[in-house]
Amino acid sequence: MNTNRQEQMVTRQDSRTANSEQRLMPASWKQNRLTAKLGIEYPIIQGPLGGLSSQRLTAAVSNFGGLGSFGAHSLPPDAIKDAIAEIRSLTSKPFAMNLWVSMEDEGARTADENGFNRSLAPLVADLAALGAPRPTYKPYSPKRFEDQARVLLDANVPAFSFIFGIPAREILEECRAKGIVTIGAATTPDEAAALQEAG
Repeated sequence: MNTNRQEQMVTRQDSRTANSEQRLMPASWKQNRLTAKLGIEYPIIQGPLGGLSSQRLTAAVSNFGGLGSFGAHSLPPDAIKDAIAEIRSLTSKPFAMNLWVSMEDEGARTADENGFNRSLAPLVADLAALGAPRPTYKPYSPKRFEDQARVLLDANVPAFSFIFGIPAREILEECRAKGIVTIGAATTPDEAAALQEAG
């Protein structure tokens, strides 16, 4: 096969690939219902990293056009209020606060420092490599989801994401009335159907 014919074939193949990519990714790929609803530039949502969140990372993702998300499930209400204030001091862009609707499992009230250290052991080398501080054990302290959610509602956060359940109808209605976008995460198809049913 001569070189000219090979170049023509490659050109045709590149053309077909480009056309199929255009069908898969329109020129306005970053402008869609999600970006419009959330008021963001790119359809990128940072995972809230519950327990490993930082206000600076949340704000940075938002400042760069995505939706920064802060996992606040382990924080008491006053600490959530402080986290929101700090994020707002770092960005004027939309961000999400994330809570777990149900935080307790069977072992929550009986967990001890030995169990904590066993669970942490596989991560110690990675934390050290990142220069991250080693988490310290804190005895379990129950937190009421409703008290945490009240802080988000009173602060009128741009977006409220949640997992492991669905907030009470009154909480969802107050979010809608205040223009707070709600984002429910589903871990099973049944949860997804329940989230859709709850609106």
